[in-house]
Amino acid sequence: MRTSVQITGDPNDRYKFRTSPIRNLAVQPTFMHNGAFTRLEDAVRHHLDVFISARTYNPTVAGVDSDLAGPMGPIESVLTRVDDMLGAPTNLRDDEFRQLVDFVRKGLLDERAKPANLRKLIPRSVPSGFPMLRFE
Repeated sequence: MRTSVQITGDPNDRYKFRTSPIRNLAVQPTFMHNGAFTRLEDAVRHHLDVFISARTYNPTVAGVDSDLAGPMGPIESVLTRVDDMLGAPTNLRDDEFRQLVDFVRKGLLDERAKPANLRKLIPRSVPSGFPMLRFE
């Protein structure tokens, strides 16, 4: 993964932009740094053919809520900066694709990261006395 400093050359940009790691993706509600995909399968397909995916991307089809699907900017200027490693599409058979998604969804999941387990860690109160946020 290229970091911000690799793009700008400015060491002050280190760690300013980072996508989430692929561990525990099964418990994430959206994927990509901006939540562009709501289904893991779509995020994986995007990485297999970045150019086609970016050029045909539709937030409504991707399941993004309408209030988050603002106007789309020009994509071609973004695609000129795509790393060469992503330039050529990766073709997988249907069974290979399913195996890849299954590995990312289940093979990289720590059972302790499931919401039911994490909810137990939310304190009932905080020292400040402020009301606790409710998580669904």
